[in-house]
Amino acid sequence: MIAAAGCSAEDEAVREIFAFGPFRLDSSLRRIERDGTTLQLSGRAFDLLLALVRQAGNVVSKTDLIAKTWPGADVDESNLRVHIAALRKALGDGNDGVRYLSTVSGQGYCFVAAVSRPEQRQAAPAGPAYAHNLPPHSRRMLGREQAIDDISERLTAQRFVTIVGPGGIGKTTVAVSAGYTLLDGFAGHVQFVGLGETGNAASVPAMVASSLGLQVRSNDPTSSLATFLRDRRMLLILDCCEPVIEAAAALAGRLYHAAPQLHILATSRELLRVEGEFMYRLPPLPSPPEKAALTAADALAYPSVRLFVERATAGGGEFALTDANASDVGNLCRRLDGIPLAIELTAGHASTYGARAMTKLLDQHLNLLWEGRRTALPRHRTLRATIEWSYNLLSEPERAILGQLSVFVGSMTLNAARSIAAGTVDDDAVLAIIDNLVAKSMLALNTGSQPPRYRLADSTRAYAREKLAASGDADAISRRHAGYFLDLLEKVGGEAQRGLAAVIDEYGNVRAALTWCFSDQGDRGIGVALAAASIPLFFKLSLLTECEFWVTRAIEALDETDASVRQGLVLHTALGAARMLTGQLDEVGANHLKRALELRERIGDIPGQIRLIDQLHLMQIFVGKYDEALGTAKHGEAVALAGNDSLAAARMRVLLSISCQYLGKFAASRSYVEAALLHPGLDAAVLSGLTFEYPKRAQITLARVLWLQGYPDQAAQMVRRAISDVIAANHPIMFCRALPWAFGVFFWNGDLEDCEDHIDRFIVEGRRHNLAILQMVGEAMKGITLLARSSENGGGIATLRVAIEKLQSRSFGAVAGLRMPLAEALAAEGHGDEALDTIDQAIAQARCCSFMMDMPDMLRTRAKALMRKRHPDLPQAEECLVQALDVARDQGALGYELRAAIALAKLRQRAGRRQEAHDMLAPIYSRFTEGFQTRSLTIARGLLAELKPAYPSGQMAVPAVQSR
Repeated sequence: MIAAAGCSAEDEAVREIFAFGPFRLDSSLRRIERDGTTLQLSGRAFDLLLALVRQAGNVVSKTDLIAKTWPGADVDESNLRVHIAALRKALGDGNDGVRYLSTVSGQGYCFVAAVSRPEQRQAAPAGPAYAHNLPPHSRRMLGREQAIDDISERLTAQRFVTIVGPGGIGKTTVAVSAGYTLLDGFAGHVQFVGLGETGNAASVPAMVASSLGLQVRSNDPTSSLATFLRDRRMLLILDCCEPVIEAAAALAGRLYHAAPQLHILATSRELLRVEGEFMYRLPPLPSPPEKAALTAADALAYPSVRLFVERATAGGGEFALTDANASDVGNLCRRLDGIPLAIELTAGHASTYGARAMTKLLDQHLNLLWEGRRTALPRHRTLRATIEWSYNLLSEPERAILGQLSVFVGSMTLNAARSIAAGTVDDDAVLAIIDNLVAKSMLALNTGSQPPRYRLADSTRAYAREKLAASGDADAISRRHAGYFLDLLEKVGGEAQRGLAAVIDEYGNVRAALTWCFSDQGDRGIGVALAAASIPLFFKLSLLTECEFWVTRAIEALDETDASVRQGLVLHTALGAARMLTGQLDEVGANHLKRALELRERIGDIPGQIRLIDQLHLMQIFVGKYDEALGTAKHGEAVALAGNDSLAAARMRVLLSISCQYLGKFAASRSYVEAALLHPGLDAAVLSGLTFEYPKRAQITLARVLWLQGYPDQAAQMVRRAISDVIAANHPIMFCRALPWAFGVFFWNGDLEDCEDHIDRFIVEGRRHNLAILQMVGEAMKGITLLARSSENGGGIATLRVAIEKLQSRSFGAVAGLRMPLAEALAAEGHGDEALDTIDQAIAQARCCSFMMDMPDMLRTRAKALMRKRHPDLPQAEECLVQALDVARDQGALGYELRAAIALAKLRQRAGRRQEAHDMLAPIYSRFTEGFQTRSLTIARGLLAELKPAYPSGQMAVPAVQSR
């Protein structure tokens, strides 16, 4: 067996390293690795592999291989065949269509996989795992390396490049590879938008917006896109523009001028004809010249022939390139214009018909092929001829099944494919036909997914869809398709997150089924049921705007269908919830929630009532109806207790605790949340149905109470742990719900740097998922963090002010609490009069809606504004601070009491009333048992040291810490 050996520094400089597929071969160490794991090969097999890899793409004769592997020995050719077979087995040659070795009859063997030499390039440091949306990177890029380099270089310099060429020539593959090449240069900000599946020009801006995570509500989001991209460095790939070329050109032109750091890579059959655009015409794969007399070795020098051989031998096909058929294969590749997809489709039948017979078959369709190229306008003319030729090689049952499978968008499971074909032929025949379609390259199989998934190439799907429409069966198949996904979603609906995870890959098919259901030819009954069943999937993917769209369509169709009460209430619930989370805090959403609650009460569904009460409570909190929110939570607790549902009662007590916090009733808040936390299953009930519960909500609520009551260390530890758990849940809506509630503890403790990275992510997720209100809250939190840095007060004030204005326009209730840090920052900057106006507005607003949680701190801030006025009013400032102390004491808010006491002590110190200041602050400080490294307690301790009176020798100036 091969053993690793050491190598010197001199050896390292000249060592040969080859990479192909998942393999890395090091000739100096005599080691081959697969994905980092050493592969065990015999010494002879390694020598054979090294000899073949060194001459990749060329035929190595059997004589040469024997001489290199058994030098000086008289070895029979059968020994070579045995070792080649072992080598193929070790490499997995032929598995999943991947081919490494090709037998050239009568000549020898050829290594046909693409080989790179990593040591010839400067090794780049490992970069981050970018969260781009590029399709999977093709391992096989025969003859395209220079094109990718040229496009990448031109795109970097010119900003706008369109790859032009006929259908099937590989524009998409090259564009995707260029995207991967440029990932580091764009810091991972590369977005791919496929336009080939839409014929609706008006939807192009919306598709681009959706890919970028923008879910805008206008019919034409172009302006929003331009604004979003204006200051962003990004590569946008617009693929297959020709079906919507006018719309794609208009959008690309607008974005190119509006966003100076945006780079655009487009693929199209023709130029977009937009200012700033540079054309890169992608050439065909090089093919042998006409009437060339070729040997097998000669033919393999051409990438088109190598691609043909690879595809013809994929999956263990019997085809072999020989001197006898090399000219025919070369002629076939040339007649196919060197178009990769045409070559692949043709090569899939090579083992059945042979190269010469296939050339004759191709001749029968050549006029159609060339006619398509001359017309040039429709996307599929050239490729259509190739697809049609392959289609005509299918049996009638195969054609029928291919047409039926064209109803799927993207990929499909075997079960899904069989369900659509059911009734056409028996099940065994369906399986055989699907296998035949895979073997004939009309259907791709991805065994890397679980379960394995099948996929039609987009162009093949489009052609097959035409055939299905012509058959008159399109609506029947679409109905069967929608019914299948309705059944699937209803089956997994009761399995919560595990079930949803299993259907995430079906999102495209669900959307296509809904589109058909609500079309003129569709079935509204299936559509209503499918919309209801799809809601958890939309929420799981945080596609709230799209959810609102389909649910609205379904509600409009309720009267014309036999929908059940449960479907109706699910739809009303989802519509109210989606509108609320996307920032539409209006009576429309509230009425839908109330209608759903009435339906839940009518059927006696207690868990459903609890979920709706959860959402109503959230909406009431959002709009600042805190007394109503408390009443809603009490009603929820009563419903839960009447139904003997202890878990629901625990959840309602968390709502009661939250309501009490907003109302300034901190002792009651702590009592409720501690009672809730006694239930062991509280966190296990996350995201049941459409509840908005998130992991650790109760813990964050308790952490806030702990800080307010004077336990800052416990509060900080609890909130950090809770936020880590929420992040681990990897759900954007839950994260965006949790962070603002936890932010208070970070803010009060002065630990804003700890959560600054979280805030940046929060804003991105809020924007991506159209969580309008929460996004604005995130911008406010960002402003507050900027204010924490004294050097960025100006930027912080501007950011916070804009966020407050946005939230005020949306009737967001807790905006009063955000005015407080704004007023404090204005006072610190010397704008005392403006600060006073700001905090007075906040106090008035807070009293109007019973928002008493921050009242002590608002009064403290008002005092600071009074002291910073053009004409300071120190007596009124002291009165405000005394009032703040009284309110905090009445609320049991020791944390706020200390902040007010510090401000009052400083004011009295300035007036020369040191003893009075000390005697007021010292007993408040002495009530703390922890948190002595936090900002407020550190300031208090230093202030007490400054204020200390003359004590007798040995007596402590600062009161000793007392245990509680």
